[in-house]
Amino acid sequence: MGNTILTGRSNAIAPIISAEDARTHISEEEYRRIRQAFQRFKNGCINYDEFCYHVLGGAQIPEDKRRLLFSFFSHGAETISFDNLLSSLVGLCRVEEVQSRFIEEYHEFASWGLSPPKLTIPLNDSYISFYEVMSYVTHLSVKEVIELEKVFATISDRAVCKLNVEKWKQALGGCFPDTYAERLFAVFDENRDCQIDFRELVCTLSALCRGPHPGRISQLARIWDVDCDKLLSDEELSNMYADLGVPMEHQTVTKSANGKAALVDFGIWAQENEKYIAKNYSMALQIGHICLGLRPESKKMELQIVNEFESRASELPLSEWNIVASGWHSEYRTLLEAEKTPNPIDNTGIKGTREDSWTSRVACISAESARLKPDLLPADYIRVPVPLWRAWLRWHGCALTVDSQFTRKYLDGEFFEDNKPSLELYPLEILFLGHDRKKSHDGTETTPRSLTPWACAQVSRSMTVDELLALCKTELRLGDGDARLWQVVKENEEGNVLLDDGNQNLHQLYTALGKTKKVNKMKLLLEVRERGTGVWPEELRASLSGKQITAASTLSSSNAQLSGRPGAVGLVNYGNFCYRNAGIQCLARVSPLTQYLLEDEHLDELKKANTKRRDAVETTIEYAKLLREMWAAKKKNIAPNDFNDAIRMNSDMFECSEQHDCQEFVAFLLDQLHTSMYEANKTLHPPPPAIEPKKEAEKHEKEETDEEKAERSWTEYEKQNESLVTQLFTGQLRSRLVCRTCQSSSSVFEPFTSLSLPIGFEDVDLYQVIVVHRDGRIPRRYGFRLSRDSKIGHLREVVAASSGISMSHITIQCMSSKGTLMSRSPNHRSSNLRDELPLSSFPSGARLYALELPESTGEDEWRVAMHRKLQYNHEPHILGSTAGFIVSRFGLPLIVGLDEHVTGKKLYEDVMYQMHRFMEHSVNSFSSRAHDPCEDDASGFPFTLCLVDQNYEWCGQCPALRFCRGCPIRPDDNKVFIPANSPIAVDWFPIALYLRYNHSEEQACEDDPSVAETWSRHFAPSSLEHCIEKFSCPETLDAAIQCDRCEKKTTRDKVMTIWKLPKYLIIHLKRFEFLREQGRMGKCKRTVNFPLKHFDPAPFVDKPDGNTYECIALANHYGQLSCGHFIAYAKSNEDKWLLLNDCSVREVSEEEVDKQGAYLLFYERKYVK
Repeated sequence: MGNTILTGRSNAIAPIISAEDARTHISEEEYRRIRQAFQRFKNGCINYDEFCYHVLGGAQIPEDKRRLLFSFFSHGAETISFDNLLSSLVGLCRVEEVQSRFIEEYHEFASWGLSPPKLTIPLNDSYISFYEVMSYVTHLSVKEVIELEKVFATISDRAVCKLNVEKWKQALGGCFPDTYAERLFAVFDENRDCQIDFRELVCTLSALCRGPHPGRISQLARIWDVDCDKLLSDEELSNMYADLGVPMEHQTVTKSANGKAALVDFGIWAQENEKYIAKNYSMALQIGHICLGLRPESKKMELQIVNEFESRASELPLSEWNIVASGWHSEYRTLLEAEKTPNPIDNTGIKGTREDSWTSRVACISAESARLKPDLLPADYIRVPVPLWRAWLRWHGCALTVDSQFTRKYLDGEFFEDNKPSLELYPLEILFLGHDRKKSHDGTETTPRSLTPWACAQVSRSMTVDELLALCKTELRLGDGDARLWQVVKENEEGNVLLDDGNQNLHQLYTALGKTKKVNKMKLLLEVRERGTGVWPEELRASLSGKQITAASTLSSSNAQLSGRPGAVGLVNYGNFCYRNAGIQCLARVSPLTQYLLEDEHLDELKKANTKRRDAVETTIEYAKLLREMWAAKKKNIAPNDFNDAIRMNSDMFECSEQHDCQEFVAFLLDQLHTSMYEANKTLHPPPPAIEPKKEAEKHEKEETDEEKAERSWTEYEKQNESLVTQLFTGQLRSRLVCRTCQSSSSVFEPFTSLSLPIGFEDVDLYQVIVVHRDGRIPRRYGFRLSRDSKIGHLREVVAASSGISMSHITIQCMSSKGTLMSRSPNHRSSNLRDELPLSSFPSGARLYALELPESTGEDEWRVAMHRKLQYNHEPHILGSTAGFIVSRFGLPLIVGLDEHVTGKKLYEDVMYQMHRFMEHSVNSFSSRAHDPCEDDASGFPFTLCLVDQNYEWCGQCPALRFCRGCPIRPDDNKVFIPANSPIAVDWFPIALYLRYNHSEEQACEDDPSVAETWSRHFAPSSLEHCIEKFSCPETLDAAIQCDRCEKKTTRDKVMTIWKLPKYLIIHLKRFEFLREQGRMGKCKRTVNFPLKHFDPAPFVDKPDGNTYECIALANHYGQLSCGHFIAYAKSNEDKWLLLNDCSVREVSEEEVDKQGAYLLFYERKYVK
């Protein structure tokens, strides 16, 4: 036994044995498993946290007992060595003397005397894996199932781990007829949910590609089995004969199943008439092995499958091919014919050198970077479809660890000198330059930044600028930040071209450089806008150098005519000034104002005026100079340095370079223009002395009609604010206070220059609740739009009203994205969420369930049951029989009723009844796999019900030192007692879970019409008319006001309406509002539909004039308030739409005008005769 060490309790060291003695008490297999597990710890020892998780299995043991056990294992040290781990484990779990002495020393572990902890779980008792189950019921080995899963992970939709139709087509690579591919997809999709899960894939591949040959052939009949009854009707047989081209004399399939042909009937016929089904069977084998990942059974089969695939696919019009060296391909066939193992793929003979390659200097962000040898001959290589290349890699690997793959596109003739479609053997090599990120010591930008290499890529000439930019953002992790590409003419010199046309392809850029085809190199600048300052480095360079920026769109034939066009000039954004540029471009389209400022005499008047508001005059003069420069159109873009300096000097609000609101800037600029014009007019043309108003007019003021009040108010405003800005932009609003008792009202009229309309922010959230009935019917999802301060009780009310279930028989349960139920209050013993709990407390992304409760049950007479899987992780299980399992929760929660006479058998039957919808109860004789006895209902229940804690991980009854994952409930006729704080876990037997539990059916859910309706209401686009209606909605005032008619204080409604509109109407869509519950500014991204022409505001104006309006400009905002970006769309003098994005100007069609991000709308009145 070895020596025992017994010291005082302070060191917490109990009797142990030596490591040598410990090995005599365990098998070699157990020792190997413990040693292998210990080697996974990086530092060669186990610390306290690792001990708690890996040795104690994460059990909720009190801290003092965890510390005591750690001290025992470590012999008082800070870490546990392997010898100490081995001797302590074996002593506690296998040696009675050590166990007795330990319990004698530490009485709190006395329960271990009757049932000592287990050292490890025997391998034959471990959790059987899914791979073993699938191998057990199919003709595939465990290794083949594992290989298939690896391939399935690469071709399936990772979000749901299933193969949908789109992913299926991608896996097949366009190498098979569409009709055949669609029908074969239906063969794999056994449960008809339009998706193929991994179980369906394995079983169908086994049936088609393994096992007895007659069985494989029989499965082909399912291609024509449209109604999926595993029988072929007369119509289905007729379609089959037609597809296969079977003459009348050979249409002899036996109909042994009540006038229909069974699969076996087809199999017998097919063996006698193999020539008709040979092509279909061959394509099924090709898809199963080459596309879906099954390794051929023999070298002979591999050669046959590959030869047939190559001969059929060689003439297909595929867009992508892989290039393989002819030498290796010939050797590959020779070895297979000799039934020898082929060598790994070797493309050394066609691989080019890295000489002059940019990949040696910077990282490559494209999938491939390898070059082919120059001047390759057709005899040097062959082209194969991408699925075959991937299959070869899986089966044989590659001789070259890097630069071994050559995927090339097949392009149209426009990309080649001879104008003939061909394979693009030599793609473009792109070097991306970036701006040096170093700044001056004070953080300011005073000199242009130099350009340095950043990354490189090898891409096709057919790739567009937008696609290339998206690749850069993804691979370089630029996120949603602003970035754009420039074509570099000469590094660190002027003349770079901004690539602002996203649809332009790289071939067009490359040919514009005038390089020969053999160079295949091009440099691009990847420019990223500074987040803090909003500065575009290239626009800063242009501003500091005084040079203009050239955009690619202006060089194209369609936009070349923009050069020299008045107003079609970009504005350089060398600070965070996109809001200014967009506002200026919109305001410049107001022809009367622009024309006024372009005339010298008006500018001279402003300069001569003796006014105290020199700030307004300076701003107006600089704005006029900027307009003159824009209308001179001598440059494609200009840097408005002087104008921005004037704004900085004359405004506290806009003096910094932070992002600001475009609407606020336009309002500020209009105010400056108005002030300068008004002051100049007042100085140069003094108004006549004001006439004292007559007292009689004051006496009868209360008797004025609204029309008279409006006219008087407007006249007074015009006298005090006479300017061109007032004439063009000022309209009039009517504000009415309406008594809610007698409906009397009083009106006040006020001017406006910008109409701010709510979109708007509604104080509601969208909730979707899945209602689960106890009878096992398909759950139904309902949609609700509820106030953000709503609580659980209100949600239960609306769910009850929609579903028809009594409110007293509904419980709301919230499940996180990880499958855990939202915990209740620690002091609340009920399984029900409290009615006063706010809905806002639910975590983001959580799923809401409304579960129907059993009839005649009180609050504590039911429990929530969750499906649970305990997965063995192949590490030594040290303490406790189930420690070391990974607990996975899945599926819909269930409600288990607990009346006073409930028995274990009744509980099991209740759970089984609720699950009958997604359980496979009977063995299907036509299935594509073998069957296990557990799939028969007569074999008993396929799960065990266990009492667990609130997290569904550990037992809800046993002490933590027992390491119990849940005490099982026996399915007998004895009465059971379920404590109030113990939920129930449904622990599935592994084979039953994989074979009987239909995950697709379990996840099925019907959508109530309310889902689409509430979604549409919540996210559907609004309209300009709706926004105006919301603007005029009554608002009830908090304070009561004295009513002359009622002779008391009454509640009033305030109603704002439009009395009259100006000639130029500026509409501000209020996308930004303060969210009180979140304590921040939020942006409403809802689209607002508005007309560009023939906008008739008559229904919303108190005094319409019969005229319509036409949109002449709009400013759009993208992103958030603090880090967003403004651009403008505006009409040119030729009535063409222009996209003005800072320095870039491009002509667009009316359909290309982006309304989705509209923020400011500029409308011009069009007079109707």
